[in-house]
Amino acid sequence: MSVLARFRTESPFEVRDRARNLEVQIIKLCMNEKYFPKRYRFILTTSIIEDAHKLVDHIETANALPLNENFYKRRLTYQKEALSKVDSLFRKFMLAEELGFSIPEGTLKDLGESLSKEEALIKKWIESDKARIKKE
Repeated sequence: MSVLARFRTESPFEVRDRARNLEVQIIKLCMNEKYFPKRYRFILTTSIIEDAHKLVDHIETANALPLNENFYKRRLTYQKEALSKVDSLFRKFMLAEELGFSIPEGTLKDLGESLSKEEALIKKWIESDKARIKKE
């Protein structure tokens, strides 16, 4: 039986799936020579791509940990690390824009919206875990 859209909630898997999509989007963007010339790849784009990888890694690690009192703090640590990677990605793309890289405004806007949505999903996930652990 399907659930009406207004009654659907996000799952941790949506957080992970969106992070993976972001990872692919960011890698493609950073490897595009029209936006980031090769000479800047080591200086900036390597770090951006690494943050995208770490975002996915932290989400997958947190999701793999059971939600119980023994693992809650470790799980929360990985969730917060994922949030910090989202923030880091925001800052690095702002830096790229300030440095004058020719990333189209629409592309940056879409990326910013995707990062904002990811941040919101991670925060909801943290709150959901907090509520669930209190019930136990």
